[in-house]
Amino acid sequence: MNLAIYKPEKAMLALKECNTPAKCLQSNTPTLAEIRKENGEDKVLTAIEAWIVDMSEFLNISRPMNPRQIRQTAVLVLGDFYYFKVADINLLFTRAKKGQYGELYGSLDGMKVYQWFEQYDIERAEIAYNDALREHDQIKGSE
Repeated sequence: MNLAIYKPEKAMLALKECNTPAKCLQSNTPTLAEIRKENGEDKVLTAIEAWIVDMSEFLNISRPMNPRQIRQTAVLVLGDFYYFKVADINLLFTRAKKGQYGELYGSLDGMKVYQWFEQYDIERAEIAYNDALREHDQIKGSE
């Protein structure tokens, strides 16, 4: 798997059509778990870190997160959101850049980033649940 195509700046362009959690769920991008399985944990952590660094640079904050904070945040994200697809990560950070998860007031920290993942996960889970219900109803209706 060529991870270079999933760098933030490339993913933003390549995945611009994945502009809702539903479209992300349907995308053929790999999950964090699949990337870890194929490339190892360090590679997937580095990929998550790249998104956090990109966000920090986008915000042009005066006190960015240090490498240790970024790594710890990436570890927490991978541990709890390993089922997110690259398209989900791209959408989440795009939304954060647009301020959809609240004003950042010139600062970024691991807790804020983690909370974005939690918020997005709630929306994503609701969509996945509704999709599963619809699919179930369709199968039941065709019997």
